[in-house]
Amino acid sequence: MLPDLTSIGFNFQAMGSISIAHNITTIGAQQQHKVTKPLASAAAQFPVSRTTSFITLSSSFASSLSQFQTTCKEAKHQLYCLPTSEEGEEEKMGSKEGTDHRIARISSAIRVIPNFPKPGILFQDITTLLLDPKAFKDTIDLFVERYKDKEISVVAGIEARGFIFGPPIALAIGAKFVPMRKPKKLPGEVISEEYSLEYGTDKIEMHVGAVEPGERALIIDDLIATGGTLCAAIRLLERVGVKVVECACVIELPELEGRKRLGDKPLFVLVEAADQI
Repeated sequence: MLPDLTSIGFNFQAMGSISIAHNITTIGAQQQHKVTKPLASAAAQFPVSRTTSFITLSSSFASSLSQFQTTCKEAKHQLYCLPTSEEGEEEKMGSKEGTDHRIARISSAIRVIPNFPKPGILFQDITTLLLDPKAFKDTIDLFVERYKDKEISVVAGIEARGFIFGPPIALAIGAKFVPMRKPKKLPGEVISEEYSLEYGTDKIEMHVGAVEPGERALIIDDLIATGGTLCAAIRLLERVGVKVVECACVIELPELEGRKRLGDKPLFVLVEAADQI
């Protein structure tokens, strides 16, 4: 009796790994070739009635394999199949060991591009995360769950990718969004804060009057590397009397120790950067 390969494929759906999906697809293709070719060859040695049965059997098996491969390819593209309601609740609560399965989905959705923007750099590309609605929603949900009860009135997003994550978080927790931009990008009166780069300095700016003394702020960006930009954002907000509750990033490059530069300011990150392809 032929195995139900589609059912076998769905047993791997919770793993959500590109490499696993790829391996399953490859194995399926290999087995299709190994099984259908000998069956077709053997069928040629029998009378027409039996040959027809063998070819039908071979065709059925090939069809099952084709369906299985399609399932794997879809899993590879989507990374994880959409969960049932019970699985969704499990993802929110985490497993018994305290692991939130959404973190794995987010990490898997981030593409690593070597030697960009210069040789030796492994660029953490979030554009692939944005192409995956489920992983993108998971990202926003995790931040909202953390900050919805912390009485935050300001979400300050650092140019440019902080502008992607900041506004939906601000809307969900009932806070205003304040863009912190590079020089000469904001049209009104601004205050600015300078910070050091590897070679030279740069600035971030914020509109005068965008925040008020005593407000509680969350600073959001996509990634923390050396921490220079986040430190400048902290100083800029504190200069006008705002309390910075926490800094939050999707990705951290721990080897650059940017966390240490933040001093006593807490930092929340979802995933550590991949150090290899």
